[in-house]
Amino acid sequence: MSLKPLLIVEEGPDKGRQFATEAVQFRVGRSEDECDFVLSDEDSAISREHFAVIRRGDAFLFNNLSRNGSTINGVKTEQTLLKDNDLIRVGLQTVIRFSLQEHRDSNVNPNFG
Repeated sequence: MSLKPLLIVEEGPDKGRQFATEAVQFRVGRSEDECDFVLSDEDSAISREHFAVIRRGDAFLFNNLSRNGSTINGVKTEQTLLKDNDLIRVGLQTVIRFSLQEHRDSNVNPNFG
């Protein structure tokens, strides 16, 4: 089993939207061309490319890409390792929960061992 990230918008114009991926790296922001998870431009302080998450094994590294800044659990952050249930605030209104889901690797034989 491996861990799969799930982003859940808890507050803001996109409340209720979710994004799950198995990608090694993904970007979040308003740009449909540059981002994997595109947020509404109703929150005007969200940058076109607001942040990126890079997977390293079962660790997930958060990188702020915005001059407008981001906070993790209320602390302004440029780069940090994300933990299950961390709250990422971007823009003026948007809060995204970072959640880790167990995911069975498709190339693993569940009947072996």
